[in-house]
Amino acid sequence: MDCLANSLSPEETPMNNSFLNQFSENIKFKYFCFDRVIIRGYILSLFFPAGIVRFLRAIGFKGLSNGVMRILTDQLNGHIQKVAKNSDIPIHWWPSEGGGTDGAKSKFVERKYAKAFTGKGNHVFCILTDKEPVRTFACRQLISKAGKPYERVYDCRKPVKQYYIYLHDTLLGGPCYLKISSYLPFRAEFYFNGHNAIQLQLDKQNVKYRLNENAFVDVENPEALQKAAASLSGRIVLNRINYWMNIFFKFDKGKYSTRSKFLEHGWYLSQIEISSNIVFQSARFCTSLFERLLDKFHRLGLPDTIAQIFNRRPHRRSISKTFWRLYDNNACIKHWFRGNSIKQYNKTGYYIRTETTINNPKSLGLQKPVLYLQAYLWEGVECNDRFLECCADVDIASISEGERERYTKPVSDHLGRNVTPPDFRKDRQTALAKELLKPKYHAYGFRTVDLLKNLSQFFRNPAQIRYEMNKLRVRGIVEKKKNMSFYRVTDTGWKWLWLSICSDRHFKNPMISRCTKKQPPRGAEQPSQIEAAYSLLDQGLSLLTQELAVIS
Repeated sequence: MDCLANSLSPEETPMNNSFLNQFSENIKFKYFCFDRVIIRGYILSLFFPAGIVRFLRAIGFKGLSNGVMRILTDQLNGHIQKVAKNSDIPIHWWPSEGGGTDGAKSKFVERKYAKAFTGKGNHVFCILTDKEPVRTFACRQLISKAGKPYERVYDCRKPVKQYYIYLHDTLLGGPCYLKISSYLPFRAEFYFNGHNAIQLQLDKQNVKYRLNENAFVDVENPEALQKAAASLSGRIVLNRINYWMNIFFKFDKGKYSTRSKFLEHGWYLSQIEISSNIVFQSARFCTSLFERLLDKFHRLGLPDTIAQIFNRRPHRRSISKTFWRLYDNNACIKHWFRGNSIKQYNKTGYYIRTETTINNPKSLGLQKPVLYLQAYLWEGVECNDRFLECCADVDIASISEGERERYTKPVSDHLGRNVTPPDFRKDRQTALAKELLKPKYHAYGFRTVDLLKNLSQFFRNPAQIRYEMNKLRVRGIVEKKKNMSFYRVTDTGWKWLWLSICSDRHFKNPMISRCTKKQPPRGAEQPSQIEAAYSLLDQGLSLLTQELAVIS
């Protein structure tokens, strides 16, 4: 972490964005880290029938049958049961424990074993066994045209016994799990949570902290927390996986257990969650802020693509979607792009988490081997920063009186030509302003061709958009960096667009409608919902007027 900070400028440092700068006085501390990490192990030479045949013959089996392949399964089962018996590790058949999906196994282990565990070294809580349908292989006998019998190995899908070995690791914490499939091609999986690994590092350094629902809500030394999070590398994780595989993935051969040199797993990153966490000093402020964030996305529209947040150019074949959902019974906004996602939610009341989940690293130019783990961390943090840039303008302030003339009267450009102000009586100018308010244009900038896709009914070509954009550019509403083809909306410009468009939509139009509406018949006992709402609005505006007078 220290070398990273020395090699980057302040603007390039992770978790340095306009949103954090805007609310820095209200932020207690911040950090980024891995959250949920799933790594899958494959023996690549066994992923096709010819590889199975070569492997079985290499270890001494000349004939092929389902019974021959079953021998390896029986040996693996025998070894795991022997280890469990010698180490007093309980084995549970999962359906007999009530079964369940969506994290039910982890909750069971946490409730029955992990909660009472106070140690810090290597420890196995229990082993859960279950049958799951997976891609595997089978053998059948066929008769050739010459009438000779022969065996053929083919791939199929069938239920196979799975071992979920739940454990506490001396470096990664717990509970983690190692999943081993008991039948060829012996797929494996390893899971850990980055917060647990950080917790162990802080314990070793005697740094005081407080955890709540998989989140650090208080810490004595935030720098130590961040350094521990950034120190987790792919080499460390790979060494810990190999340690546990050397214990459990062996084949019992009577007096001893061993593993063939042909059965070495390669480990590849499958699902990586990188979270940027902002802890606020006040739960009331944090909750109110997040509600305003949700309201912003609701009123201004959700991004129809998040390609720019993932630092990728939009493509017509790109699959992206955005939707609302509940996460841990809290409101959450989530965006998907090519199998990857980014979400934001309010955790524990005074904690806003922005989290990138990478399921398809190829679409982001990342490599899958576990040694590239830290590259995922920096990529995820950058995505989170770009998303937070979209949230930076959640608090809208008014523009001073001295600046108003610049937006409402003609001004001169760099060539001395008078440029008329935007006229929001025209549909095309109004549509352009509404489009520029969308959060997606704040992440990475935009081009006129990007606007044309959504404004084709108002503009026939990019030149017409550039003409209207020039009115905004000379007034500092949008800007274009030198030697760049991308525009961006300035902070002040965004506020002005908001006041010009949304005040009509949310205040002027409803109030005019209310004033021109016919009065309800006399004798009505209860006011309508809209009358009650505008009564509250009246009170709020009165209070706001008083407060602004005090400030001025």
